[in-house]
Amino acid sequence: MAANRTQESRRLLHSVKDKYNDPEELDIRKDELKDGIRKAEQAFVGNYPLDSRLLDIGCATGRLCFALARLGYDVTGIDVAEKQIEQAKQTAEAERVNVAFLQYEMPILPFPDASFAAAFMGNVYCYVPHRASRIAFMEEIARVLNPNGEVFLSQTVLDSVLDGYEDIYDDNHRKYAPDYKTLEEGDGFVLGAPHYLHFFFAEDLIAELETSPFQIVSSVLKKGDFKCVLRKQNT
Repeated sequence: MAANRTQESRRLLHSVKDKYNDPEELDIRKDELKDGIRKAEQAFVGNYPLDSRLLDIGCATGRLCFALARLGYDVTGIDVAEKQIEQAKQTAEAERVNVAFLQYEMPILPFPDASFAAAFMGNVYCYVPHRASRIAFMEEIARVLNPNGEVFLSQTVLDSVLDGYEDIYDDNHRKYAPDYKTLEEGDGFVLGAPHYLHFFFAEDLIAELETSPFQIVSSVLKKGDFKCVLRKQNT
């Protein structure tokens, strides 16, 4: 069963990679570059002195990375989709912005212990297959953060949209789910596509995060948008 879960985790994660390597998705992310840093991100990073080392997990083509670097931070962006990283590197070279970009695949982060002061995860957590793997990934993030390091996590949730997880089990789900044996409650697929996505209600997301090596120090839920700051618990 463990071997099946590991194999299926790779398949599900590769379906996410396929989604974000798609040319249309690349164009969408490239258009986001002009948006710069968002208000909540600015409020979070304002707690850190300029030149702090920051990690953007799921950086796509670098919207947040470039904004942070221009403010004076030492930024590294990582993403599972190699074409997103390629495009980010091209932009960095063309605009002469000093950001380190690299492609990686979970669960291991390619950094030494205590490499970063803080990290960002914008709508990334939902793409990690299986609850145990998500918790393990949070443990890995904690490893590469300084003592008391923090994560700014934002995640779309089902609150105010659906009443229960059974509502996600539509024709699209019934089309692709039979290909997998280890799906869990809330696991689903992007509308009209075979790309994996885990759906959360905010209450369940909070409960899951509370089992990680982090404590939630602040959170805001506004309709289907959940944002929180997580602080590493040192043991």
